[in-house]
Amino acid sequence: MERGRAEHRARRGSALLAALAFLVSAGAAAAASRSSISDVQTAVSASAATVRWTTPTASRGRVAFGAGALTLYSARELVASTVHRIELRDLSPATTYAFEIQSSAGTSAGTLTTPPRSSTPVFGVAGTHVTADGALFFPVLSYEQCVDTAGRAVTAGVDMFVQAPYTGCAQPAGVSPPFVLGDDYATAAGAGWYLPDEPDGWGIAPEQLPHLPPVAETGRLRVLNVTQHFYSGQAPINGGFDRNDYKRFASLADVVGFDLYPVAKFCGRVPLLDVFRAQRELTTIYAPGKPTFQWIETSAMTGECPTMRVTPQIVNAEMWLAVAGGACGLGYFTTSYTGGAWNRWDFEPGVEAQLPATVARIERLAPALCTDVGSVIVPWDGTVAATSRTLNGAVYVIAVNGSAQPTAVPFRVDSAAGRNLQVLDERRTLVPVKGSIYRDRFGPYEVHVYLAPPR
Repeated sequence: MERGRAEHRARRGSALLAALAFLVSAGAAAAASRSSISDVQTAVSASAATVRWTTPTASRGRVAFGAGALTLYSARELVASTVHRIELRDLSPATTYAFEIQSSAGTSAGTLTTPPRSSTPVFGVAGTHVTADGALFFPVLSYEQCVDTAGRAVTAGVDMFVQAPYTGCAQPAGVSPPFVLGDDYATAAGAGWYLPDEPDGWGIAPEQLPHLPPVAETGRLRVLNVTQHFYSGQAPINGGFDRNDYKRFASLADVVGFDLYPVAKFCGRVPLLDVFRAQRELTTIYAPGKPTFQWIETSAMTGECPTMRVTPQIVNAEMWLAVAGGACGLGYFTTSYTGGAWNRWDFEPGVEAQLPATVARIERLAPALCTDVGSVIVPWDGTVAATSRTLNGAVYVIAVNGSAQPTAVPFRVDSAAGRNLQVLDERRTLVPVKGSIYRDRFGPYEVHVYLAPPR
């Protein structure tokens, strides 16, 4: 008798659970039918897209989008409506984007592909980033390439060539690279001018540089590269220069960069974190409000440090340290003196493959990375540098271990207080230890990029 009652209770419990499951699924289906998105349409240009949709009831939404993953967000609509239109800006040309409409009316996913950029864009600057035809342009520079290397440079992510074709090559580049910065200051061809390289190193005073019209008047960039001696961690280059002279140098250019090369030139005597620290000083003291970049070492150069190697991990870390420091552009210094001659395209093993991988990841986030730099508090005596960015309610954190030793550090991101951080490309999430304090582990030269989506 007791066994029969138990079986009856079990059957009745199963029936109740099944009924409950049916009611939950039916409720979800009813909710989906009441809140729906329809008539999704897109219109694209080389650097922007418009997403339109309709809903049966008034709602507010936003669009998440990205190349390969949803890592960027539009602003949320200010007013509830049944007819929706959101513009996505600063897209990369010739790129396929996934997008997802997110609103109280539900979600709807799709893809869109931008056409190629014009071969003759009008360049400009908008705050701390370069523009091409009014949209964000992240320059990746390469210096003096020859006929057998120009194509490989494009494959590696280079989109702006300095002094090309270079007359020092046995065969100057016989192809037309995408955009060229020339040193013939009397001409108005190409993307702009590359001012005399490292003028402070050659004893050239600011007033001795070519005085060229600004990009706002010509649509052509004035790009200047100085030595690392503006940085407080380096001695002044000579008694003839005051550090304030670097402000005068910067005033004559639209885009300002420098080179440091802590491994190939300083043999490790300069910590890798100085890539970040020097970039911060350039962007905040000497060229505030201007686009800045940094040349990144890729090889042994002139062989000062024969026992040290510039590894793919170091190159990746240096590129991200520069970006974390405020750079909205990069340069690859690919030249080294090997075999008794200058080689214009020489890398340590694995570096040539690392360059396009890192550039693709940076450019995927460039609309956020090229916004105002926010503070992230890390241990002052540690090996990790970090900063944040905020765009349309999403918070991004760049954190880089500048050491060959693994480490674990706490870090504080006030702009993300109480929110979980997705670790991009790693399929894991950080939960705040307390308030705005997080903790994570870093392998040697490891880079973590975190995202807190809009609330």
